[in-house]
Amino acid sequence: MKRIALSLALAGLGLAAGTASAETSVTLYGIADVSVRYLSTSSGSVGQDGSRVSLENGAISNSRWGLRGSEDLGDGMRAFFRLENGFNMQNGNASASGKTFGRLAYVGLDGGQIGTLTLGLQNTVMFDLLADYFDPLTVGNYDQNAWLPAAMSRVRNNNTFRYANTLGNLAVMASWANGDEWGDKKAGQQYGASLRYTLGQFAVGGAYQYTRAATDSDQRQRVWNLNASYQFDGAKVFAGYYNGRDETGWVNGVMGGTTTAALDRRDNGYFAGVTWQATPRWAITGAAYFDRSRNVVEEGDKGKRYALVAVAEYSLSKRSQLYGTVDWNKVSDATRGEIAGKSNQVGAAVGFRHIF
Repeated sequence: MKRIALSLALAGLGLAAGTASAETSVTLYGIADVSVRYLSTSSGSVGQDGSRVSLENGAISNSRWGLRGSEDLGDGMRAFFRLENGFNMQNGNASASGKTFGRLAYVGLDGGQIGTLTLGLQNTVMFDLLADYFDPLTVGNYDQNAWLPAAMSRVRNNNTFRYANTLGNLAVMASWANGDEWGDKKAGQQYGASLRYTLGQFAVGGAYQYTRAATDSDQRQRVWNLNASYQFDGAKVFAGYYNGRDETGWVNGVMGGTTTAALDRRDNGYFAGVTWQATPRWAITGAAYFDRSRNVVEEGDKGKRYALVAVAEYSLSKRSQLYGTVDWNKVSDATRGEIAGKSNQVGAAVGFRHIF
């Protein structure tokens, strides 16, 4: 009798699993992107000039693969998940060592008009605001192009709770992340919020983010930004401003300088750009970034950094593109250590990207 009951239970589970499978969609997706990159100076040692040509990951988008799925729960509700890992096409290595899914790993519940809640490893709200709507390079992948938005937004965070909703023309996101330290429970905490308002072809948005260092909650990073964009018939223009204070050493680390912690680095950053759909197959992007910084190496010092970037993309199909890019960086005064060997650096690359 018990064996019959167990058989019936297993049969029932199998039927339930089959039903769930029929109602749930799971998709494998990704980007394979690789480029040949020239840098005029890349020795990594101040005072030395080491130009090089190398095979690198993509200019605009990291190579990645992922799984995403959703299930319709009825009454306008939906459950979903996303798992994503980055990898390097040039050698096959994972871009985030030690993690099975180093880019994204979250599960969520979409409640329709009441908004969406997601939990797990996620992009920060400031990064998504920039990458999806306001940065002309969608936060470029090369370190020489992405230093300003990557340093300020921190890209992604573990242990994140995020809420998002769209109320008419207003899109709202808010997030909170807890750290991994048991002794100092505030260490690694982060919270942030962003707003984006769209009126026809014009959009404006801003974000605020507060982060405590992973090992010392007394060291903090605070940043806010404002952005705008306008969509013309064949082109879109962008502009934005950052204001940041960082005691954690994070900004210096991303910029390429000293990672001295507890130094209260202050940044005022600006960017502008345009994307032009020249023909159905050709797209041209131009972007400029500028940062004025204080307390970079020692208290009271000042520095400046500039970057100009141009990208041309040719679509072979909806999924495959050839591209070329040229960029120029210049640093002065306290920021000279952010570029190896010289006060300026030139980069150029050609690459191929396939989306699947």
